[in-house]
Amino acid sequence: MKVFMGSFQSLNRIGRVGIFIGIAATVSGIIVFILWALWAIQYTFNETIPIIFIGFGLPVILGLVASFYGIIRLMYGVFVYSLPLSLYAAMTPSVLRFFLLVSLGYLASAILLTLDRKVRR
Repeated sequence: MKVFMGSFQSLNRIGRVGIFIGIAATVSGIIVFILWALWAIQYTFNETIPIIFIGFGLPVILGLVASFYGIIRLMYGVFVYSLPLSLYAAMTPSVLRFFLLVSLGYLASAILLTLDRKVRR
């Protein structure tokens, strides 16, 4: 946790907003993941839960790690990993359309953290 606090204090406003957007995207991704998991338990077989975890849960966990520690490449990786499934979910008529906003939040966070790094150098 000391690494997180030290890195957060060294950021300027752009980087802090990037961290905040990344954490907000992660929290909303957790909510979407829980909603989809609850829906899948009711209407489908239990074999879909690991698939949902790999598709929605893994990017959320990696996004949380990238947000807390400010790992820019990991944030870009999370965006690329979550983009295809979020585009698929955006085309469905359900609450899962919001996962596209989660993916765009990862992208915005990564861009702001990249800008912060360039400003500090």
